[in-house]
Amino acid sequence: MDAKTQQQYAETFHGLHKKGDPLVLFNAWDVATAKAIAKTSPAVATSSGAVAAALGYADGEDVPFDMVTGLVSRISTAVPVPVSIDLEAGYGDTPDAAANSAIKILKAGAIGINIEDGLSGGKRQLVSPEQHAAKIKAVRDAAQKVGIHLFINARTDPFLLKFGSPDECLNEAARRAEAYADAGADGIFVPGLTDLALIEKLVQLTPLPVNIMVTQGVPEIPDLARVGVRRVSLGPWPMMAAMRVIGQAAAAVAASKQYGTFLQPNA
Repeated sequence: MDAKTQQQYAETFHGLHKKGDPLVLFNAWDVATAKAIAKTSPAVATSSGAVAAALGYADGEDVPFDMVTGLVSRISTAVPVPVSIDLEAGYGDTPDAAANSAIKILKAGAIGINIEDGLSGGKRQLVSPEQHAAKIKAVRDAAQKVGIHLFINARTDPFLLKFGSPDECLNEAARRAEAYADAGADGIFVPGLTDLALIEKLVQLTPLPVNIMVTQGVPEIPDLARVGVRRVSLGPWPMMAAMRVIGQAAAAVAASKQYGTFLQPNA
């Protein structure tokens, strides 16, 4: 992909985060799923958990980074839409490490990343907002040198890691969103936040586009749109649903000793 096309994809991706009409990302985990999603979606994003599972690794930066960049390159070559990558914590605990990872992701063709503050030293724990903000700033500076308006989606994990009461988690997420915005983030991603009133409050507390991840108890998309959410991610759920279907189909074939339904022409 040439730099001009990549920058156009980056600007397109930024523009997809609209109030009242959020970007809905049905997350991919390989080239085949990315191509299927790109047929009807304006962008493709990966789920780190789904990618790790597909490659036989645990989530949490266990996938070798060269495998991640290889996957990014194959997906971005295969689909005619912007590609955003779940970069977990930046594949490194320092700002320089995160910046180097982001540069490699950009060179592989992506135009957006998620980078989270709930993983450090291989453990699920909240790092200080200052530490994560330093990563974001380093990534932003590196992307500017490359000349790509990288969409940095700053993920914050107070809700996932049970920082405190729901109100305490919200206040912490809002505090971190402010620090990350100042460092150059383009969006704030808060997995584990499911209460509509708290979601609306977070939208009011931060100028950053709010990204909500689908899980049990999350309101439907029209409700999220109404309170100002601008991005909705399905995360690992599409893969888990696909694996259930495959498992059920395999069991049905094993039980019936028939496979005729699998010989139908592709739709």
